[in-house]
Amino acid sequence: MNMRLFNWIALGTMAVLSLHSSTADAIFASVKSTGMAATAISHPIDSLAGAYNPAGMLTVGDRVDLEAGWVRSDARTTIVGNAIPELNQSYHATKYKNAFPVSGGLNKVWSFGCDCDWEVSTGFVAYDRHYQKTSYYKVLPLLGTSKPGLEYLHATAAPVVAVRWRQSHTLGLSVNYNLQRIKFNGLQNFAQEGALQRSLEPHHVTNRGYDYTSGWGVTLGYFGQWTDNLSVGLTYQPKTSMSRMKKYDGVLANHGRLDIPQKIGAGIAYTFINCVTAAFDFEYIEWSQIKALHNPFFRDGIPVPLGSNEGPGFGFRDQMFYRLGVEWEINPCWTVRAGYRYANTPTRRSQTAVNLLLIDLVESFATLGATWNVTECQEISIAGAYGFEHKVKGKDSLTPELPPEGFGGGNVNLKEQKFALGLAWALKF
Repeated sequence: MNMRLFNWIALGTMAVLSLHSSTADAIFASVKSTGMAATAISHPIDSLAGAYNPAGMLTVGDRVDLEAGWVRSDARTTIVGNAIPELNQSYHATKYKNAFPVSGGLNKVWSFGCDCDWEVSTGFVAYDRHYQKTSYYKVLPLLGTSKPGLEYLHATAAPVVAVRWRQSHTLGLSVNYNLQRIKFNGLQNFAQEGALQRSLEPHHVTNRGYDYTSGWGVTLGYFGQWTDNLSVGLTYQPKTSMSRMKKYDGVLANHGRLDIPQKIGAGIAYTFINCVTAAFDFEYIEWSQIKALHNPFFRDGIPVPLGSNEGPGFGFRDQMFYRLGVEWEINPCWTVRAGYRYANTPTRRSQTAVNLLLIDLVESFATLGATWNVTECQEISIAGAYGFEHKVKGKDSLTPELPPEGFGGGNVNLKEQKFALGLAWALKF
């Protein structure tokens, strides 16, 4: 089987579209956990726990989970103060607003020893880690001659193994096959040759269709049931190297390499009474490791070729995620959940011009969810999330020089909000 065919099969298996929320933070990597702001590092409740903390899989038991969702994004770009008057207007950035993610997980627990001192679980998860898409209604003359846009997908499929000893401490490992898909449109001004050449590879900048890249990585996890009421979770994902995006190595820094950053997470959950649990998780994403995302687009006024090792990027800063969730088991049939998640946007005010292609601004999400235990073996869950509108006003985001050397000055202002609904079915065996 050739690599292209394998990638197509893997892409279909791992779900084609979902909401971005950074690595292992896709809104529907577990509909149940989403209801309580995805606090799954410290409080695993279904087989999609392997997307957050592989050690949590031993806690969820024998089950299979299948889920689907609907995500609606609304983003807008406004140019102000530019030397070219007709550019100073608002541009709708989400012509295609809706995405429909799917994901799934499977887990089986095995016991060893007369007193079951040792337990092992084996499982598999498939989900989207990161999806973001912009699609403009109008041509942006600052960028090119066709309607601009960017689509990025990062999907993961992973076998998961966890081992527990003394009924309290669990170590877990997931081996992650990562697949990325990307497409740039409307950047003809950066694909020129000759005196105005801005890219090392001007023929590998824009309107070349989808490009794919893949790579293998791991996530390590710990889950401890320290007391009957208190549980603690820890996770670590080292930086993962990905193959080169050859179709777009003229626009992505570091010659088209879009590696996956290091991630560190920790969480704590406490059951106050038999039916109410509160959980808090923290996660740190080190985008500064990834040149294509971290490098600033403008570097002290000195032009650096697109696609070069230190070439222009999106100017991302590192992110910290804070999640707080509550779960209330009303009775054996019904459980309800609520949560709140905050994460600083990776977009800097000085980098809004380039980030009009990748509008990733929502910082706060409020979530609600519920599970209905249809029978002892089957359950249905639903969750909703509202991403509050967030704005980033540009600060010196456009160079004052007029085109073609510069962009005419002024600033780019961005705003975005999101809505999401998810539905899941589970079979316990």
